[in-house]
Amino acid sequence: LEFIGKLPADPPPGVFGFHDNATLTKDRNETYAMMDALLLTVGTSSGGSDAGPEQVVGAVATDVLSRVPKPFDIAAVANKWPILYDESMNTVLRQELQRFNKLIVAILNSLEDIQKAIQGLLLMSAELETCFYHIFDGKTPEMWLAKSYPSRKPLGAYVNDLIERLHFFQTWFEEGIPVVFWISGIYFTQAFTTGALQNYARKYKVPIDTVTFDFETPKQFLKTLPTERPEDGVYTTGLFLEGCRWNDESWMLDESQPKVLTVPAPLLHFQPQLRTKLKVFNHYNCPTYKISTRKGTLSTTGHSTNFIMWIRVNSEVPESHWVKR
Repeated sequence: LEFIGKLPADPPPGVFGFHDNATLTKDRNETYAMMDALLLTVGTSSGGSDAGPEQVVGAVATDVLSRVPKPFDIAAVANKWPILYDESMNTVLRQELQRFNKLIVAILNSLEDIQKAIQGLLLMSAELETCFYHIFDGKTPEMWLAKSYPSRKPLGAYVNDLIERLHFFQTWFEEGIPVVFWISGIYFTQAFTTGALQNYARKYKVPIDTVTFDFETPKQFLKTLPTERPEDGVYTTGLFLEGCRWNDESWMLDESQPKVLTVPAPLLHFQPQLRTKLKVFNHYNCPTYKISTRKGTLSTTGHSTNFIMWIRVNSEVPESHWVKR
């Protein structure tokens, strides 16, 4: 009993095999949960401020409406980038823009209806009222998320992220297939990766179910991005590492720096390869997700709404080490 009494009331993460940063993650999650609970107790009155909910939400709606562009012209996309047997990325582009169009329409319509409701020109439905108070609280409305890619961002960050994604695809439409793909900006990532595999399978006339990805992190692109597309596969950027970091010197996974929870991953070359010819090297099978919740549901396409794939990353320590990280 004396020994037990000397044990710390709050043991450090290392006792369980975790990194010290696990404490930060726990504290952050508890803070988010507490703030969400506090928001439930907030009334709708404006308090000491001159601006009430109607003024605040009206100003946000006006700002977002001025920044979010109109839906893409799918007919123009189909005319400029027709569906080709040997270039599946044209199909990926069209499908992505169709998905984003549904999201854009949902956002624009809801904000226009909210403006009309504030002016007394429209009766606010229960769904629209929920959207109204989500905007007032700085949350991304569920009405938008129902048509959206997975996201945990608050309203301001979500809108900024959406505009960056739309700019990426507008540049793709105007200038052609990118040399480096911003994989985090793609709505349905599994369709993109399937398109890359399909290009390889059709080029070399092999069954697509015999092809998978090898993953390379080219050292020559550590400080500068490539200027030409690879012969096979795609260059990607935009992924992040959580619970570890990429060591530019040893060129493999390494322990996280203190108080740094996430870091950008290096540029990755998704290299299609026959399953029987995959490279053999010391690696960690790293699970890749769209958002940090690490959970999802199976959609009607048979794909997870969150999990994307396993990426083999250079590592000298056993997988069990990184699993606990």
